[in-house]
Amino acid sequence: MLELLGIASLSFMAALSGAIVPGPVFMLVVSESMRSGRIAGPLIVLGHLILESLIIFLVFLGLGPLMKTKHALTMMSFIGGAMLLFMGLRLMRDALNLKINDVVLASNSSLAKTRWASRGLLISGFLSSGSNPYFFLWWLMEGSPLIMSAVSIAGASGLLAFLFGHAFADLAWFSFVSYSIHKSRKFLSRRIVKAILFGSSIVLISLAIYLPFSLYFQVNMLVNAFIRFWTKRFYC
Repeated sequence: MLELLGIASLSFMAALSGAIVPGPVFMLVVSESMRSGRIAGPLIVLGHLILESLIIFLVFLGLGPLMKTKHALTMMSFIGGAMLLFMGLRLMRDALNLKINDVVLASNSSLAKTRWASRGLLISGFLSSGSNPYFFLWWLMEGSPLIMSAVSIAGASGLLAFLFGHAFADLAWFSFVSYSIHKSRKFLSRRIVKAILFGSSIVLISLAIYLPFSLYFQVNMLVNAFIRFWTKRFYC
């Protein structure tokens, strides 16, 4: 029992340390909570967790090494950047076209209660997670070893404890962010709401440009350093 509690606690802290760093998911939760209310955070996180479940499944299928290759990481980074750019431009358009009725609708949370809006938030959570190439890199470099360690310690129970701690951290943090934004919305003017949404779109567009190229150059540096190291050892 203590082993499972330790695994869950370690998973919770590892996930929380990544969740509190502002990124695409965080910016999406902020902007959507402004428009869709406090339910936006949990729904976006659910989409985020669906993608994480898919990655874990692929790791157990043995596809982890394939996803770590230079070409796979490069492809994921630029595809993710394109998705992030699309979401940023769409959010900028919505911010510029924001109407008073939209603000009232968001404060009443009626938008988030519709079936299509809920599906849209789930999909947005999935895409915003997939748009960040460092999300995949974290799971392949850090998340996978932690999972394997949990399984080696407590088997299937260790895996469940790890998944529970990780999911609870994401859900707790982003639900708190969403609820706080929703409550503060009542005290903000329409101009401030537009400014926050527009600022969020700028951040998303900036991340769309920075993240793919940053990861691309880092991957190339790591590969070149690895080649130089082994070449030097071979000729020496």
